[in-house]
Amino acid sequence: MQVLLSLLIGYAALYIVIYLHEVGHAIWYCRFGCKKHWYHVTVKPYLFFSTPLPVDIEKADNLSSNKDIIVSYGGILNNLIFTFIAYFLISRINIMDYYLSLFLWMFYTLHISEIVSYMFIGNLYLVSDMKNIAKRKPLLRWVNLVIGIILTLGYVWILTTIPQELFIYILIYNLLTIVCMGLGRIIFTIKHGKGS
Repeated sequence: MQVLLSLLIGYAALYIVIYLHEVGHAIWYCRFGCKKHWYHVTVKPYLFFSTPLPVDIEKADNLSSNKDIIVSYGGILNNLIFTFIAYFLISRINIMDYYLSLFLWMFYTLHISEIVSYMFIGNLYLVSDMKNIAKRKPLLRWVNLVIGIILTLGYVWILTTIPQELFIYILIYNLLTIVCMGLGRIIFTIKHGKGS
């Protein structure tokens, strides 16, 4: 029963992380007049092909380069904000409940893995938001890659700080997230010529 519940908690944390990433894009689309409701995004139960849609595509296509770049960074920015919130909760509160602790550690590390999958993997092979940013400002690809390398090193260190009783579940979900999200975006880009 504990295994099943732990896997469900991991899925719930991952779903929320992906939802919040898309909300990060949607907030900026709203601010730039391309979307009505920032909280209305598309995240499928199978998690792939999540987007900030519905968006007024005509207005979005006519955004200035700078606004388009801001929208592209919006998801990662939201991941970063929630990474700090989760870290604050983990570091300040002595959580005795196994399941709550598992959720917070999942929430914390999955936000970072989402950032790493974009900033590092997404700049090694340009995909999705990183492809859009590099198309608008090519120099940012290399800046993003360097930041991605630094964040990846920090992320690996953070994985070593996970409490032992939570480690296997968190490691499995983090590896699956990076592999599936990173490879999924690459495959989608190759197949369709654009990111998801």
